[in-house]
Amino acid sequence: MEFLSFRGHDLRARKEKIKKAMLLVPPETAEDVPVLAHTSCYFAFGNARRPEGYWTDPAVMLAFQQDGYERHLNAVRDDVVPYFMPWFGTGVLATAFGCPGRESAGAGDEPTVTGPAVSSVEEAARLKMPDLERDGWMPRVARFMDYAVRHGEMPVGPSDLNSPLSTALQICGYENFLCWMYEEPHAVEDVMSLVTEAFIRWVRYQKRVAGEAAGWSNGLQGLYTPVGGVWLSDDDLINIGPEFYRRFVLPHYRRIYEEFGGGHLHWCGRGSHQFGNLLALESANSINNSPMGDAAELRRLFAAFSGKKAIILQDVAPADAQAYYGKLFEGLQDLTGLLVSTFVTEFLAGDLDGASVPTDVPPERRANAVVKAVRDLAGGILAQKA
Repeated sequence: MEFLSFRGHDLRARKEKIKKAMLLVPPETAEDVPVLAHTSCYFAFGNARRPEGYWTDPAVMLAFQQDGYERHLNAVRDDVVPYFMPWFGTGVLATAFGCPGRESAGAGDEPTVTGPAVSSVEEAARLKMPDLERDGWMPRVARFMDYAVRHGEMPVGPSDLNSPLSTALQICGYENFLCWMYEEPHAVEDVMSLVTEAFIRWVRYQKRVAGEAAGWSNGLQGLYTPVGGVWLSDDDLINIGPEFYRRFVLPHYRRIYEEFGGGHLHWCGRGSHQFGNLLALESANSINNSPMGDAAELRRLFAAFSGKKAIILQDVAPADAQAYYGKLFEGLQDLTGLLVSTFVTEFLAGDLDGASVPTDVPPERRANAVVKAVRDLAGGILAQKA
């Protein structure tokens, strides 16, 4: 059954707006540009301590997220579409390969990988395909998903989909794996092939639990996704050159996107050296970037991808929304395919250069400021174009 409302809030217009943007339908008014200013953050970074049992009891995580979405929908005039996110940090797949993990220790902290699983090419050659029902934190994720499917009021999305590149770096250690690209390229190719296959099996498994088909998702990194069924959080694309990315990474991502009917790719910071590679990913539907205040880089991103792929602008919400988005939007002329999806954390905001600064302004007030700023700026750009 299609998810059309949540606790008295009609979601149909929001979902249609997101779909049109992802299909590159040009906006006619500022209201046509999707703006999501999440105050119901599933993660702990920048937020107060999660309630007792959040990481161990699926009922606690489900209630926290559902009640948070209800508060958000009552207070913020944006385009958020609720879904349950079984969040356990960015290392779930890595723990299944044997990486040690650490549980959440308090406020602002969450489960995380603490070290590599292997330290040599010989050890890497002995890596095995994980058992989805037994290894690492995968069984916990599946248990939380299953509980939310059976007891929740919202659809269920997958856990964080850390990319095969980033996962391989976790498994082997950053210095090792990057050096092996020069010294042991066959080992890198073998690890990337194994991790990619595990990633695909893990996504398929989660989709079966959640009831998702291949070509869409109830939620990926905070965003209802009617076009493209998988997400790659690929922050480490900034750390390698385009020739290595083309050789060791691109073929595997192409396979993933083809497997799941398209998809989306995220990174934080400056990735313009990879734009040629990303344009070659024909089956990638959108580019999701946190520019962290770098307006010149954002203009380069628009110049490369506008009209070709949807562009999702994602950051920690700024302290001064009007100034921040005014800086980023300066010089933009075509908003086709633009979605703004920002996370409004409780105690941290972004400054004009993307650095984190403390804040005591209530999240709902900052979220509405983001919506107003983006709508005002989008309206001005569209008026000049008319």
